[in-house]
Amino acid sequence: MVLDLATDDDDVVRVGACGGCSFAVEYGMGNGGDRLLEISRNGVEAIHLDPSPDHPPTTFSYARDGADVCSCGIGEEVWRWGEQPDLLLPELIAAGVLHPDGEYARPDGESYLDRDRHTLALIETRFNLFLPRDEVVNQRLPAFLI
Repeated sequence: MVLDLATDDDDVVRVGACGGCSFAVEYGMGNGGDRLLEISRNGVEAIHLDPSPDHPPTTFSYARDGADVCSCGIGEEVWRWGEQPDLLLPELIAAGVLHPDGEYARPDGESYLDRDRHTLALIETRFNLFLPRDEVVNQRLPAFLI
């Protein structure tokens, strides 16, 4: 089956698995973030990273058992929310993103790409995430219109 992806009416999600975890990559205006709590029911842990290129910042959300455990904007980590908004605070402090008082620790004038890289790396480590770049970019994955 060949999908015609040249439509403004549908979004596409490609799915796969790696390291015992499933992943989904959305294209278009997907609603995975809106469905995160539903996806995380019954003991499932779900992480959503929304790059938000049209309206920064990139946002990170971690849900478990149908609840938003912790979320924040990447580069705006001083504002955290969820049932356990400080879940990542020790890692954010250890990575030099925040001071123990919760204020920014990164140097003034630092490139936002360098700043964001610290938070993304600690999220990857904390949740043992690995997205197989070659598979996502170069391989055929099941795709679904949403």
